[in-house]
Amino acid sequence: MGMQRPAQITCKRTGLYLFLGFTSFVMVAPFIWVFLTSFKRSADIVTETPHLLPPVWTLDNYLQLPRVAPFVRFFLNSIIVSGVSTLFIALGSAACGYVFAKYRFRGRDFLFFLVISTILIPLQTYIVPLYLLTWKLGWINSYQGLIFPLIIMSSGIFFLRQNIMSIPDELIDAARVDGASEWKVFRTIVLPLSLSPIAAISIVNWVYTWSLFIWPLIVANSTEMFTMELGLMYFQREYAVDYGGIMAACVITLLPVLAVFLIFRTRIIEGVAFTGMKY
Repeated sequence: MGMQRPAQITCKRTGLYLFLGFTSFVMVAPFIWVFLTSFKRSADIVTETPHLLPPVWTLDNYLQLPRVAPFVRFFLNSIIVSGVSTLFIALGSAACGYVFAKYRFRGRDFLFFLVISTILIPLQTYIVPLYLLTWKLGWINSYQGLIFPLIIMSSGIFFLRQNIMSIPDELIDAARVDGASEWKVFRTIVLPLSLSPIAAISIVNWVYTWSLFIWPLIVANSTEMFTMELGLMYFQREYAVDYGGIMAACVITLLPVLAVFLIFRTRIIEGVAFTGMKY
């Protein structure tokens, strides 16, 4: 039995690694196809026999992007919308999580329940009243209108609350006894001890806002306010689709998301693991 047990463990691990490797390949394969297709000529994309590698490598799909539409402006718009939204989400979720975790007041649990219940409500169900409110405020076709619905994240408040609950009350009380204000306690104790979950919700919100399509489509009326997702529509023609241009634009669109994830991947994993430890 002692000789068979290590062999069984090795067999199980091998099977697990094979399964994980296969599922990882299935998830990554479309991105590899998009990347390689962006270097193909139009005649080599839609063929009877598809080829993974381009028969002739070309950069024309990337070079034509500025000629098709102002993609530099689209890219900057996406950076502004995603960056400002992520900043609001990170600080706002941390502040709300701190209040729900460490303050005692009447109706706290009910209010927290209302906040959490909004996670189940998709944007499409209240997009009409949200648009009317944005129109009343005069924010149509503006950065304020694009960012307005993206400054609150219910799941972010939940994650930060779970993390802040694990911070000892004695640490916060000691800071108050030393004369620290509530803002200083939040800035010097709560925020530094919550960097991992803040990084986790920041990347989740960044990916969400970067790939958002329906709200910018409704609010942005001029080309100057388009984001990268809306810019992809320029390759949809009446009788044909420029697949090479779409693939090149998709690669450019994915680069910021991939870069943010690679930079903060350690913090993201730590944050997701840590916030599930205490309820």
